Amino acid sequence: MTILDEVQGLFNGAGFFRADLHIHSFGGSHDVKDTSITPDGIVKTAETENLDIIAITDHNEISNVEATIKAAAGKQILVLPAIELSTPTGHLLCYLPTLPSLQTFHGRLSFADRGTQSSRCQTAMLECLNLIHQLGGFGILAHVDGGGVFEQELPGGSPHKVDVICHPALLGIELKSATSDISYSDLDPDPVRMQAGKQRITRLGLGGRQFLARVLNSDAHSLSALGKNAQGARKVTRIKMDQPSFEGIRIALQDSDARIRIEDHLLQAVPTVLGIHLDGGFLDGQTVHFSPNLNCIIGGRGTGKSTMFEAVRCLSGIESNNPVIDSDIWPSELHLFWRDPAGQIHTLYRVSGGALENTDDPMMGPMSFEIDCFGQGETARISQQAESNPIALLSYLDRFVDLADASAAEAEVRDRLLSLQTEIEKAREKVDLIPQYERSLATAKQQLSALEKAKTMSRALLELSSGDIVS
Repeated sequence: MTILDEVQGLFNGAGFFRADLHIHSFGGSHDVKDTSITPDGIVKTAETENLDIIAITDHNEISNVEATIKAAAGKQILVLPAIELSTPTGHLLCYLPTLPSLQTFHGRLSFADRGTQSSRCQTAMLECLNLIHQLGGFGILAHVDGGGVFEQELPGGSPHKVDVICHPALLGIELKSATSDISYSDLDPDPVRMQAGKQRITRLGLGGRQFLARVLNSDAHSLSALGKNAQGARKVTRIKMDQPSFEGIRIALQDSDARIRIEDHLLQAVPTVLGIHLDGGFLDGQTVHFSPNLNCIIGGRGTGKSTMFEAVRCLSGIESNNPVIDSDIWPSELHLFWRDPAGQIHTLYRVSGGALENTDDPMMGPMSFEIDCFGQGETARISQQAESNPIALLSYLDRFVDLADASAAEAEVRDRLLSLQTEIEKAREKVDLIPQYERSLATAKQQLSALEKAKTMSRALLELSSGDIVS
């Protein structure tokens, strides 16, 4: 086993798992024509699409759920027992903790025209939610921004609609588009929906940000659509938990602000510190597999927090003046691993007193990546400096934002302003000369007028003198 294998083999906390919780199957849903979207085909495609969690949600039927669960046995895919009900007031996705509980739930419902194009659930949505709640399941309103759904069947803010939104078994709403503004939260532009969301928090005694989770699924009716959104992009939903489980999904939906992510809203991939291994020194034999999310190094004074921090800071390529580096307690060998935005893992190695090396590609491999690092006491010093020098705090905050483009634009505007200032100064100098030119012009006009008068008098005298000679 390599050191990298050892690092990646360690548990590193909760992570986000890809989920597609709305999939239809051939033989289960009357409107599915793709004969390849069978339980086996669905599981194989889910593996190809890197899905960790799936749910077969056929219209009012559960005939293919058990076969899908069996097809996923022994694979790293969790199959949720589920169904999509076409109730009188819209479509409801229902998820149960076990196959027997799903079968019990299904047996208590009333259906009409099963297996046909007009198949429908005659049980009211509120009663469906009551049954789900009794059996330990939860519901999600299906494609609320699509056709023939809850918002169209129950427009406005009727008491029945609010009762559905406020039901404890309802944990989320499904969208067809990530840009949809439907949320039943304080960000919803519709005041009626916003108010319904507030009533939910009040009735259920929830926290101020515990709104209904927003999820995005494929609503796949063919294998080619599996794991893709309505726009055909490989972007569905990620759910954060330790390991995929029914209860983990329930908890994530209840804490959706932190644990549910629509993939369309995710930032571009960024480099992350993957792990570290230290040989020798105070932390001899320590191996850490960092989480891509929040990491904390916690311990009392003298437990090695600064040593661990400075070891990781070697990745930044920024020299540190901390005396712990290359001291008696510093590791004799340091192995660092980081993943770049393309997903490639780089191995960096440093011996005590030496320079950092890229062991994967010593000649061309990257030796560091941009990372903001502030050692023990650094932020405190910045806080003290900011009391007398606001620029110190501004410079500190600027380090958390990529200002390259903004700085370039500012420099361009500044150069243009300076150029305009020069032109303005030249124009002002010319404007200042206008009175002088006006005076010169007035004098010239007076002189010209005097000359014209003199010329006229001379011509008259000449004419008079000429007349005397003739006479």
